[in-house]
Amino acid sequence: MSQIYTMAFLLSLVVMGTCVMMISSSLNSNVSQRMEFFGLLRCLGATRRQVLRFVRREALQWCITAIPIGIGLSIVVVWGLCAVMRQLSTVWFGYMPIFGISWLSIGVSIVLGLITVLLAARTPAKMAAKVSPLEAVTGNTQQESSFRHAANTRRWHVEVALGIHHAKAKRRSYILMTGAFAICITLFLGFCTLVPFMENAFMPKEWSPELSIVSDTNTCSIPADRRDAVVQNSAVSRVFGRMFAYDVPAQISGTNHNSNLISYEENQFRWAQDQLIAGSIDTVTNTPGQVLFVANTGTEVQVGDTITLTINGKDQTVTVGGVLSDSLLARAEGTETLICSEETFSQLTGETGYTILDVQFRFGSDEEDVAEVEALFGEGVTFTDVLIQAQQQRGLYYAFATLVYGFLSIIVAITIFHIMNTISMGVSARTRQYGVMRAIGMSNQQLTRMISAEAASYAISGVILGCIFGLLFHWFLYSSLITRTFGNPWGVPWLELCLIVGVILATTALAVRGPARRLHAMSIVENISSQ
Repeated sequence: MSQIYTMAFLLSLVVMGTCVMMISSSLNSNVSQRMEFFGLLRCLGATRRQVLRFVRREALQWCITAIPIGIGLSIVVVWGLCAVMRQLSTVWFGYMPIFGISWLSIGVSIVLGLITVLLAARTPAKMAAKVSPLEAVTGNTQQESSFRHAANTRRWHVEVALGIHHAKAKRRSYILMTGAFAICITLFLGFCTLVPFMENAFMPKEWSPELSIVSDTNTCSIPADRRDAVVQNSAVSRVFGRMFAYDVPAQISGTNHNSNLISYEENQFRWAQDQLIAGSIDTVTNTPGQVLFVANTGTEVQVGDTITLTINGKDQTVTVGGVLSDSLLARAEGTETLICSEETFSQLTGETGYTILDVQFRFGSDEEDVAEVEALFGEGVTFTDVLIQAQQQRGLYYAFATLVYGFLSIIVAITIFHIMNTISMGVSARTRQYGVMRAIGMSNQQLTRMISAEAASYAISGVILGCIFGLLFHWFLYSSLITRTFGNPWGVPWLELCLIVGVILATTALAVRGPARRLHAMSIVENISSQ
């Protein structure tokens, strides 16, 4: 439990860091757009400390509107999530009010919002305070230092080279913009680890039955046609049965052993794929006389070895088509476990009935559906009904998954709005420079390509940085929460990674169109004279 709280704390820090980077990036673009204004304030006698306070108060002024709107939207979203969670899991969340309000959470949100804005305003405020009165008078507020390297026009066209050059001209702005892109990816990948964690913690395993029908005598006494009758029930999603032959004498490499022979059908063979260490499951499934050997007792067996079984006083030979590292059914001490297809089992034993039938129901089924299935069987069987517990576990998983996916959707939406706002403000801050470019002959198409190159520089650098830190963060959380607890190995989350990277690149490409059209609609004089 302490690990979960630690991971939650780390995710909270990443969320706050994301907010700081995004707000700081937006403020930085806003301040860059009005550097001449801050220089004029210095000309009128304002001190650097006064300019610092001015920028901070301006940032806090945003909170007057943003915080109430954010709280209102949050309350609506929470109400919607509460309604969905109550519907998905009435046992766990049925007591939870839909329209409740947590005043403590609202208070904490306001305090965190103010702290985040004040932290984000520090760097832009310092940048504004550094503007000298001389820069305002001469009009060189956009040029803070001399360039050491010209734009690389050998590799790129002039407009593309200028766009890349503009993006990297101000190191602080470049770091803030790139960092904001990167931390969005990191945050998204970090929260993606919660879905597999909850799936392992709450969701029943794929092979877990909700109703088991077991022969009282542990023999193949359940008729095969009963399985077909259960499948016809519309509430049933899956039925899989097993035939058992216990304590079968087996001769392996000249040594006598005791064994259990068990039949699998296609679903159970598919689930056994993860435990396969040698051979082929398809061979065992499709070829009569082939078996899977469970190598958990120390007996040395290789693929292709033959095993002689004595069934009903008759010796019969089977071939090892595959070796499994373990099996849930291989729990008898000192007894070998052999798994074969239903066809092979019937050929070896002459039995066609089942020892056990496992039934899984569709989500939303109830005890009436279980009773209908049980009514298909007469005496001689025992029922084990865990439908209610399984449905409760699934409902709990779906409820938490809804919560996490809702938060991931909000992260994606914030990322989209941030990219569009950042690029728009960045273009506005350079309107005068773009006007000069148009005045010396740059066409509208070249101007659009230059803006696109600048935006792409931020996006590509942010994506590369975000993939590095995001995957490291994902690996750390996955290893701490899932691998350590459930033993599942970590793998690169290609789907989630491609999704967030695709959203960022697509949004960046689309975000350029609006500012470019706005510049095209303005005259060159309006571009140059803009503040």
